[in-house]
Amino acid sequence: MPEKLISGDNHIDLTYLPPDLWSSEAPNKWKLLAPRVEEMDDGLHWFVEAQDKGMWNGIGPGFLPYQRGMFGHIDEMKDLGFEWSSWPGAKPRPTTPELRLTDLDRDGLSAEVVYGCLMINDLISDAPLRGWADKTYNDWVADFAKRSDPNRVFPLAIVPNTDPVEAAAEVRRCAKMGLRGGDLAFKRMTPPLYTHEWYPLWEAAAECRFPISFHSTGFKALRAPDTPEMEKQYFTQWRLVRSALFQLDTMEVLVSLLASGACEKYPDFNFVLGESGVTWLPYVFDRLDTEYADRAKSLNFKLKPSDYFRRQGYVTYQQDQYLDPIIPLIGEDNIIWGADYPHPDCIWPDSRRVLDKNLAAISPAVRRKITSENVTRLYHLN
Repeated sequence: MPEKLISGDNHIDLTYLPPDLWSSEAPNKWKLLAPRVEEMDDGLHWFVEAQDKGMWNGIGPGFLPYQRGMFGHIDEMKDLGFEWSSWPGAKPRPTTPELRLTDLDRDGLSAEVVYGCLMINDLISDAPLRGWADKTYNDWVADFAKRSDPNRVFPLAIVPNTDPVEAAAEVRRCAKMGLRGGDLAFKRMTPPLYTHEWYPLWEAAAECRFPISFHSTGFKALRAPDTPEMEKQYFTQWRLVRSALFQLDTMEVLVSLLASGACEKYPDFNFVLGESGVTWLPYVFDRLDTEYADRAKSLNFKLKPSDYFRRQGYVTYQQDQYLDPIIPLIGEDNIIWGADYPHPDCIWPDSRRVLDKNLAAISPAVRRKITSENVTRLYHLN
């Protein structure tokens, strides 16, 4: 009997959502600013705050049109029947219930945890509009799970990221709707993550058993090309720099969250570093514990900072060939595998093959924890 696989990190991106999701409900003051779709010469485009962001039903969070040769794995997905048509009437696979379930079956997954609309809170500068857009998505995705299969599709809410009290209220509302956790975008967070102002959110998350995830979206301050001409000339090199490093931005999240005292004050609070990879963590643990002992003992934590991660934290990854020797340093109960469907760097529909390669030296008991048991326990999927 094949092992049970549950992806702890799949996606629904803004590009795949219904074109009128926000525009059909937007108050007059936000009609032109809320995410909306307009038809252009080459198909439907998403506009956010009246700026063209790219294609509806485009590739991944970048809204890109399909172009053979741009992404090796996207070409493989295309050859397997994945389509990215941006014309009216197309059915995006990730948001068409029967097609999404077909793709889960093809990858051999029993269930999935679904991150939604990565970067939407980075695309919208107006805080009240961001909060309204988040809640509108949360209502839609709770219904989407019911229309798909509520025993297999477990979406995460988008948590408002500029008002801790509003964020706490949305956590409680989403928990009542049946959502199992939320994703908090940290790039535009006001106030910063390391402050005590966010305690109302951690309190609500602990109370509702509602894990808060921080999904990687790339470093905000990477050295970018100086001019459009330079970006065009060095497009491939610049794309490689961004894609190779983007998962490491949650280093800041990890240290900031632990420094805030959130885990000390709320021991029932759980957090997730989404799609962050695993093997960098021991270095940061060592640095964090060393610097805490040297210059932050006045925080009076009962545990070393890294021990709070082992007690309350989780990390997701999709493939990591150096995982085996690192597991004891992280904790076999703290690692969650994810397929990353339907992103360009996902491993769909070859999850079992990739897992067999990466986890060949790992015991069956630990493998079960990483591929199904840890995510089941964290999100109460039974």
